[in-house]
Amino acid sequence: PLLWAVLLLCLIMYLFAILFTQSVLIHRTGDGHTPPSLLKDWSSLPRSMLTLFMAVTGGINWGDTVDALSLMGPLPVVLFVGYIAFAEFAVLNVLTGVFCQNAIDSASHDQELVAQDMLANKQMYIQNMQQLFKEFDADKDGSVTVTEFMAHLNDERVRAYFDSLDLDTSDVCTLFRLLDTTDHNELELDEFVSGCMRLKGNAKGVDMAKLSYAQSAMARRLARFMERTDTALSH
Repeated sequence: PLLWAVLLLCLIMYLFAILFTQSVLIHRTGDGHTPPSLLKDWSSLPRSMLTLFMAVTGGINWGDTVDALSLMGPLPVVLFVGYIAFAEFAVLNVLTGVFCQNAIDSASHDQELVAQDMLANKQMYIQNMQQLFKEFDADKDGSVTVTEFMAHLNDERVRAYFDSLDLDTSDVCTLFRLLDTTDHNELELDEFVSGCMRLKGNAKGVDMAKLSYAQSAMARRLARFMERTDTALSH
C-alpha cells in the first residue's frame, strides 16, 4: 500500500508538471518575455516536479508560486490550487494512514516480543532466586530458617543483590514473615521463590484491590460480630 500511494503521488505530480511546463512554454513562445520566477520554477519537467513536491512538503511558500503563475492568467492558478488541495487532503492523508497502519502492525508485533521478553525475564528471575535459596540454605536441608535468612542478609553483597531485584531489605524480620506464608518459621524453595516474585517492586493495582477487599470483609465481619454481641447483651 505504501508503494502504491507513493506511485500515485508521483503520477499526480508528473501530470501537473506537464501542464505547468507546457503552459510556461506556450506563454514564453507567445509573449516572448517570461518572468524569471516562472523560469526558475517551471523551466523543465524535472524542475516542475520538484516545485510541485516542495509545494506540498513545505520546501517553498506556494503563495509565491501562485503569484508567479498569476502572470499567465487565472487558469494556472486554479490548477495549482486544485493540485495543492488534492495532494494535501487526499494523497498525503492516504500516506499518513498507511504509515499509521504500519505503526499499528509493528506495535502489535512488538507486544508479542515484549511478552516473550517478560517470560524470559521471569524465568531468569526464578533461576536467580533458586540459586540464592541454595546459598541461604547453609545446612542443605531444603529449607531456610529465620537465623539463616538474617545471617545472609547481613552481608552487604546479598543486600545489594536483593535491592537489584526490587526487594526491600530494610526490615529483615518483616520480610521473612511476609515470605513465610505457612507460619512454620522456615522457608521452602517454592515458598521463597513465589514470595520474592510477589513482593518485588512496588505495589500493583491488584494488590491494593486485594487489601481493600480484605479490609472491607473484615469490617463487615466485625460489624456483624458487634451486632450479635449487642443483641446477646441486651437479653
